[in-house]
Amino acid sequence: MEKLSIAFVTSLPTWGGGEKWFLEAARAMAARGHRVLVVGQPGGEIVRRAWEAGLDARGVTMAGILDPRTLWSLGRLLRRERIRVAVANQAREIRLVGLSQLGRGGFRLVVRRGSPDPIKDNWHFRLVYTHLVDRLIVNCLALVEKVCAGAPWFDRGKVSVIPNGVDPAALRRTADPEGARAGLGLPAGARVVSMVGEVGPRKDQETFLRAIALRRRGGAVFLIAGTGPPAEEARLRALTAALGLDDGTVRWLGFRDDVPSLLAVSDVVVLPSREEGFPNALLEAMALGVPAIGTPVDGIPELIADGVNGLLVPVGDPAALAGAMARLLDDEDLRRGLGAAAAESIRAEFDLTAMMDRVESALAGC
Repeated sequence: MEKLSIAFVTSLPTWGGGEKWFLEAARAMAARGHRVLVVGQPGGEIVRRAWEAGLDARGVTMAGILDPRTLWSLGRLLRRERIRVAVANQAREIRLVGLSQLGRGGFRLVVRRGSPDPIKDNWHFRLVYTHLVDRLIVNCLALVEKVCAGAPWFDRGKVSVIPNGVDPAALRRTADPEGARAGLGLPAGARVVSMVGEVGPRKDQETFLRAIALRRRGGAVFLIAGTGPPAEEARLRALTAALGLDDGTVRWLGFRDDVPSLLAVSDVVVLPSREEGFPNALLEAMALGVPAIGTPVDGIPELIADGVNGLLVPVGDPAALAGAMARLLDDEDLRRGLGAAAAESIRAEFDLTAMMDRVESALAGC
């Protein structure tokens, strides 16, 4: 395969699942001999982490989609560095990259989407997605319809479904469950149920809290990691207190840089999402052999087969979630069996190297 010059561009200064995928893909493409440039907001998290990973990373202020200074500086950088393929994620940089490269021959714009937010039907999205986007990568089959639903004019022949991948061996090397247990001061022998993800209605921490309140398990500790809008965090913390769960039963951990350790220390991982892409928290938990409970929405059933390698419960149903948590906490054999099946299914179907091979082909236009 011809070696490419690839830019991974994201306008979000914070860290999340999309940024995690960008960094993994950038590292994988660099390891395959492609020239890689990571572009983010000055001082942004992905710029810092890319530098730490030994990648070429640049900060470019990305303002509004028609901001002339942004279009000029981003366009100049991509041309000066002779970038032939740009990968973009958020709506802002998709349009900025596309518009800044108008009329440039031999340039490919690849969009990667990991959330169910649809392509909008307005003139600039129509212009960019119709004339400038060469490939759209989504991370689960369920997202094809959701992402494209608002844009009947978009050519679905440009869509590639490439799930997130994981390297279980690398994940285990990163995880330090004993360190996490000690750092969190978890009681010896306490069962741990964790939920990791952005705080808000989409991931639905409220249902998790109400499920815990329905069936408290003696000695169990429930951990919630992630951040979200301050008002939503305050509301959910107030609900925690109102339900009487602020006695140490539920612990709000905020942003965590040690998610593999947090997952590895868990006996059960829960994600009761109302909307989802292809969640890294479940993918990594299952790769570590931790039994998971999810909901049958979007990409989750592409990970979890109910009763085979995990459990599925209805959306927004605290009683069902409480029952599923009780089943797993009370039955060690069930936990071990589902955890082992989860690890095997991830190893067989979502190997990181295999997924990145598919990404490489998509970027090359194969």
